[in-house]
Amino acid sequence: MFGKRSDDGEGVRGDELNAFLGAGIEYRGRLEFVGTVRIDGRFHGEIVSPGTLVLGRDAEVHGQIRVGSLFSSGSIQGDVEAQVKTVLHGSAVLVGSLHSKALVIEEGARVEGQVSMQGEAAVLSARTAAALDRSAGLPAGTLPVEDEDAHLIEPLPAGEKTM
Repeated sequence: MFGKRSDDGEGVRGDELNAFLGAGIEYRGRLEFVGTVRIDGRFHGEIVSPGTLVLGRDAEVHGQIRVGSLFSSGSIQGDVEAQVKTVLHGSAVLVGSLHSKALVIEEGARVEGQVSMQGEAAVLSARTAAALDRSAGLPAGTLPVEDEDAHLIEPLPAGEKTM
């Protein structure tokens, strides 16, 4: 049930869900966990984990987030640090700083604040560079391109979900 893709595209692929804070629930304080936690309600405070945090469309988080991976379709107001990966789905809103090793931002997601990528430098794949060239109205080949398999940032086709 929780290990498979859900109808809304927000299910957790390959991970077991350890906890779930449903819509209508408001939690204040510090949340520490191992594994995967999904929040669809409101959370005020600090979230710390080496695991995966999943925020549904109705989720609202106000505070600090330090996790292994973050998959968000909800709203975050605060600073985020993801050691492995951050995915901001089309309905996601982030107001604050974001530090992540890898980053995927779907069309429609909104980020207001500073974004930094740690570790290896972000490089564009040929497909990403071509898409950015087209969207910016630039001639093909304007942006520098690295090996297709060496990228850290890869946009998703419209409507495709990562989870």
